[in-house]
Amino acid sequence: MKLNTPEDVLKRVFGFSTFKPLQREIIGDILAGKDCVAILPTGAGKSLCYQIPALLLNGPTLVVSPLIALMHDQVSALTAAGIEAEFINSSLGLEERRSIEARVRAGSVKLLYAAPESLSGERVTGLLAEFPPALIVVDEAHCVSEWGHDFRPDYRNLSLLRRRFPRSVWLAVSATATARVRKDIAESLALNAPVLWLGGFERPNLHISVEAKAESKARILSLARARKGSSGIVYCASRKRVESLAAALVAAGIRAAPYHAGMAADHRSRTQEAFVRDDIDLIVATIAFGMGIDKPDVRFVIHADLPKSVENYYQEIGRAGRDGLDADCILLYSAGDAISQARLFEELEPEQKRQAMARLEAMRSYAESDLCRRRLILSHFGESPPGQDCGHCDNCRGEARIQADYTVPALKLLSCVKRSGERFGAVHVVDILLGERSEKVERFGHDTLSTFGIGGELPRAAWLSLARRLVTTGQLIRDPERLTLSLAASAYELFKSKGPYTAPASTIEGAAGGAASGAKAAAARTGFAKGARKARAKAPEGSMNVGIADGDEAGAELYLRLRALRKVLSDGLGVPPYVVFPDRTLMEMASIRPRDEEALSALYGIGSTKLRRYGSDFLKLLNGELNDA
Repeated sequence: MKLNTPEDVLKRVFGFSTFKPLQREIIGDILAGKDCVAILPTGAGKSLCYQIPALLLNGPTLVVSPLIALMHDQVSALTAAGIEAEFINSSLGLEERRSIEARVRAGSVKLLYAAPESLSGERVTGLLAEFPPALIVVDEAHCVSEWGHDFRPDYRNLSLLRRRFPRSVWLAVSATATARVRKDIAESLALNAPVLWLGGFERPNLHISVEAKAESKARILSLARARKGSSGIVYCASRKRVESLAAALVAAGIRAAPYHAGMAADHRSRTQEAFVRDDIDLIVATIAFGMGIDKPDVRFVIHADLPKSVENYYQEIGRAGRDGLDADCILLYSAGDAISQARLFEELEPEQKRQAMARLEAMRSYAESDLCRRRLILSHFGESPPGQDCGHCDNCRGEARIQADYTVPALKLLSCVKRSGERFGAVHVVDILLGERSEKVERFGHDTLSTFGIGGELPRAAWLSLARRLVTTGQLIRDPERLTLSLAASAYELFKSKGPYTAPASTIEGAAGGAASGAKAAAARTGFAKGARKARAKAPEGSMNVGIADGDEAGAELYLRLRALRKVLSDGLGVPPYVVFPDRTLMEMASIRPRDEEALSALYGIGSTKLRRYGSDFLKLLNGELNDA
């Protein structure tokens, strides 16, 4: 099959009729020989940005990937599409590795996936020296940066490949990279005048909610039951909690399994395999799970505990809805979680501890805010939010929150920041307000300020929560390096107007006790359910609201039969179901009901190889020639 253009590859190999935003531009730059850094949200099609050039360039493409499972899944998907792809990592036996190396030497491998640690020796780089890569791709490129949330030292050594293969084009891709991390990626990898492509961090198909953490096990059981049969992930902070929650879900009749680093490697591998093949529906995991998952149809992600950073949170909710269809992301929040997380940082070096605390504070501010969640995430990553709110997060849906007047405490806090010189962090400012005669307060003479001891109406946790909110709402500016507070112009406007300054009572005073009261928690849950139904009625702009039309019972039944056929075929081939066809393709089949190969090939995700391999079986079912899948 002669492929001349990216458009040829897109349609004939992958079965897609149009590019997603920025894909064509990035591919064009790579084919023109330009190094690129591409920051694209999960589900935006990062993989196609290098898989398509790989089929058009002369020479192999090397893809540096951090996890074995991710390599395996991506190579399986590429092979199913008729592409010559292989991986080299520690999971291979000696004979398997020799066979792959022979294929690379024969020039028959277009994409070679390798772990960063395997590139530090001579065996793989020496192999590539015989057929130098035309393109070198660094996936999860934020791992190269010490400023990132997932730094991996092996990634730092990848710049050595630049000297070894000076003519190779480079592409660094990530879904989570702040401006500082992006700069570090380009410098650490020694990229040559790289073109920066920012696809934004917006995921319009994700419906994000934060709930008060009360009776969390019962709440998670309720959420899982409501989504029974759909794929989901529950993240927990500890292995003990993972095991306990997984056992409770299984006892409730839900196909769930635990996953954490304390399990044997083969046990983890079997669990992950069962999840991607739809043999189980729900994984309860620590953050050790997820980066290596290429499963597009995860319909919900629940955080049972607070993530360590907004970057971690964004990456973890990014497991949901990678197929572009609607998915739910629910965080159960307690201020106590933040305190527990902070204790884990005590053993860190001072600079590492400072960075970790800054990331945790940003996450806590996000959880406690009543502003549009999309705006908060976009602002965190340095992206200008759009003119309107998302309309489908919990805050935009206007879920039950009791507003209270915090004008006087807000003015006290702002005044204390000003009077102490605008060069201290929130903890010190709150010490002054509470009249704490700490060594630092006395050393700077802050026990003589007029604001010393005037904050008795709120407990410490509530004052700290109010400080975070004043940062979020723009009255305070927090220095990202030193974590010091200073006044913004809007603070002086509040001084002048004397308010009002309101905030949800559960956000400020709930911070002192961790969870909201049972009544408030119940109200929040009721609001979530109503908001979720309302959000489904009108899909947000940019999401793919592809599905079976309401009332089309025959279509819904056909969709289930198509899924059953897909499962039979995928089990026979030893691959995950989505490798055969994604859910969106099956939905289109059930809705359009194509009767011949020409009509079938026009559907989403059906390229020439998949049409040849699977088309006949699905057409038999669609034409009534196959009664049982």
